[in-house]
Amino acid sequence: MPSRAADLVRREPGPPPSRRPVVRVVGVVLVPVVLAALVLLPDLVGLDRHLPFAVFTALRPALTVAGAVLVAVVGLVLVVRRRARAAGVAGLIGVAVVVAVAAAFVVPRAIPGAAPPPGGTPLTVLEFNAFEGKADVGALASLVRRERPDLVVLPEAGERFRARIAALLPEYRSWTNVPARAADVRGITVLSSPRAGDVTARTISDAPGSPTDTRYPWAEVTGGILGPVRLGAVHVVSIVPGWVSYWPGELAQMQRWCSAGPALVVGDFNATPDHSAFRAGTRGCDDAATERGESLTGTWFAGVPRALGAQIDHVLTTGGPRAREVEVLDIPGSDHRALLARLVL
Repeated sequence: MPSRAADLVRREPGPPPSRRPVVRVVGVVLVPVVLAALVLLPDLVGLDRHLPFAVFTALRPALTVAGAVLVAVVGLVLVVRRRARAAGVAGLIGVAVVVAVAAAFVVPRAIPGAAPPPGGTPLTVLEFNAFEGKADVGALASLVRRERPDLVVLPEAGERFRARIAALLPEYRSWTNVPARAADVRGITVLSSPRAGDVTARTISDAPGSPTDTRYPWAEVTGGILGPVRLGAVHVVSIVPGWVSYWPGELAQMQRWCSAGPALVVGDFNATPDHSAFRAGTRGCDDAATERGESLTGTWFAGVPRALGAQIDHVLTTGGPRAREVEVLDIPGSDHRALLARLVL
């Protein structure tokens, strides 16, 4: 005869039958859908201003493709096994809806808009993050000689990098916005061709703690070929622990140009059009790569295929300038790719 303790264990009731369908719905339907939304659509509720959601958002194009493949594979398995339950099907449909919404944000950026009308002054701008001054200056100089950009904006390039590239391109005038003693990572170097004419550059470095303060100093280029157009040269802080809290505020500083055109804003934004802070900060500006259907080509990280990276380098236009052609180019020695934009003023 079994002991009383064993008998009690054997007769212990399980979960009430009415709770089992609820648990199944939560586990098979709600959890996958919520997880998919957190990975693919965090910007819709502002979570993309925090880690790790800011990173998920930057990689939304690649993650959307991965999500679509996952939905297709799971759906095929359910069909082949013919054992799909209602809850499983509902969960798969929910995830598919999230993927479709994410695709609705991504796909239009691969479709070029209407080309600008003929006429106007052509202007070619090259943007390239020099990676703490470690980029291959010889390869960069060769690219500049081949493409003949009117203006070159080089984030993470201080006086040391400026001197090296200037020696290889003596026909280009050059400035940097930091003192000679500053590390290259803090600087932005600007080059201007003879065709650009009498352009001038000034440093933008506001007092620490002020509403318009940025972690790295920026610059503004005016005059010459630009006419009434101001060109902001920027390097926005990275989305890493300890810095990400400054990131939305720095993107908001784009309004000094985007709300008061005509202007161009060029540089490393450490953000993509999928980020809500980027969309808010650049309201009033158009992204040249998006206009030309090229904004899904990754400029970072240069060590992975272009389709897997994020385009965080940008040329923005407002108040007149339009993009005719945008191309992403490889230059050795940097973790970024270069962005070449052919515009019309």
